[in-house]
Amino acid sequence: MKERPTNGQVIIVFTEHPILGILLIPYIAERLDDGTLQLVEQAFHASPEAMSKMSEAERQAIHIASYYTEKHLMSVYSREKTVSRFLHKLSEDPERIKNDIRPSIEKKLLEMLALIRDNGLPFYQKQAGSKILYAHHAYHINPHNVEILVTFHVDNKTFRYQLQCYYEGQPFSLSELKPVVVLTSAPATLLLGMELYFFPHIESARILPFTKKRSISVDASQIEKYIDNIVIPIARYHEIETHGLSMTEEKCPCEAILSFEDSTYNGQALQLGFRYGDQTFTPDSALEMKKIVYRKTSGGIFFFRRNITAEEQAVQLLTDAGLQQFNDTHFSLSPEAPEKTIIEWINSHREMLQRSFHLTSNMGNTPYCLDEIRIEQSCDDEVDWFELHITVVIGNLRIPFSRFRKHILEEKREYLLPDGRMILLPEEWFSKYANLLEMGIQTEKGIRLKHTFVGAAQTALGEEELKKFKPSLEVDDIEEAVYQEDLSDMTDILREMLSQAK
Repeated sequence: MKERPTNGQVIIVFTEHPILGILLIPYIAERLDDGTLQLVEQAFHASPEAMSKMSEAERQAIHIASYYTEKHLMSVYSREKTVSRFLHKLSEDPERIKNDIRPSIEKKLLEMLALIRDNGLPFYQKQAGSKILYAHHAYHINPHNVEILVTFHVDNKTFRYQLQCYYEGQPFSLSELKPVVVLTSAPATLLLGMELYFFPHIESARILPFTKKRSISVDASQIEKYIDNIVIPIARYHEIETHGLSMTEEKCPCEAILSFEDSTYNGQALQLGFRYGDQTFTPDSALEMKKIVYRKTSGGIFFFRRNITAEEQAVQLLTDAGLQQFNDTHFSLSPEAPEKTIIEWINSHREMLQRSFHLTSNMGNTPYCLDEIRIEQSCDDEVDWFELHITVVIGNLRIPFSRFRKHILEEKREYLLPDGRMILLPEEWFSKYANLLEMGIQTEKGIRLKHTFVGAAQTALGEEELKKFKPSLEVDDIEEAVYQEDLSDMTDILREMLSQAK
């Protein structure tokens, strides 16, 4: 039995399946003495030794292609037991191929094409019945995206438009490069001759007519349909020129929106978005969508451009202040940040946030209040208990601390203020006041606490603050008595404290 080679390379081969359509299949190929390549086998069958010698990109190519093998597609889209039966039934249902199978395949083809472009994987055309690949069978991969300019002409009789393609600033003609092969339809990825081109944010159906003609004309009666289906979608991502068609530019201020998130899975994080009027965008789309184009009720076409400079400055402000961006939209605390939680970070950067951001809850876009949160507290010392009076001061609002009891005990960090704004409760409240609220009794005046729970009062008020209200009370003595459960000592201390207080 012939041994499988272990010194081959992975190449991607353009193939056309009789039922599934165009596929990109990874092969193991060996270079012959004359410089040509000989296909050995599909890379799915490579030995473990051969796989171990592959690059990460080559192994990834095999993984991607495994999703559009006949067996995998059969397991997902059919209950048939054999591949031949699956393909036979599929051949009788072209609509299913078009609507279900092919979109799934093209999604993986886009991943494969990006892998080819980013990693320089060899991409070849295979001649039917031959395993030999010559240099002229290699496709040239254009690494940059094609840019397009669409010109629209409107008069009383016709709606006409033209498309001009540019690569690296130089125009080229779609009609001069043959044959034209569509690898993916949305977005369009085309083989023009032996050249591979990427057309972001436009469908192949919008491009293919211009491989045969210079312009497209329709009757002016269809202008409204063409404005909605062609002009506006194209104008969002590509440069356009209009003649006889009015598009009005508006100025729309950019508002940086931060949404606080606190989830078990991701922990505390801030999500960044940018609001223009009634539309919100994520940072990752900033460089792609050139214009925001829309119709008004009057029928007029309007657009505004995103303020890319302001958006980039907002991201920089967050990273400079101690956050790190862990995906396109979300920020978490940097390991170098002095704060331990996002809430602490928010409290530490109130002025910057008030100046440059709009902080909201991720539930209903409720705005956060970034005013300073202050505590005012006092204590009444009675025979058997303390009555603690704690007031939270937020701007002009004065709120009894007892109102926060449920939130602190249930560890809910967001509290809705009477004026409709939200505050984030300081982290220290949950450790400082939890015992006080759990042991104390809520009254009309404040929180009543038995003397035996003086430790909870001390944690909440602080030892020095507590002594201001009970000058004769020796906190250490009481705590020791409680700790030792020496109730007679405890009673003696309290009696002495009360007698001195009178």
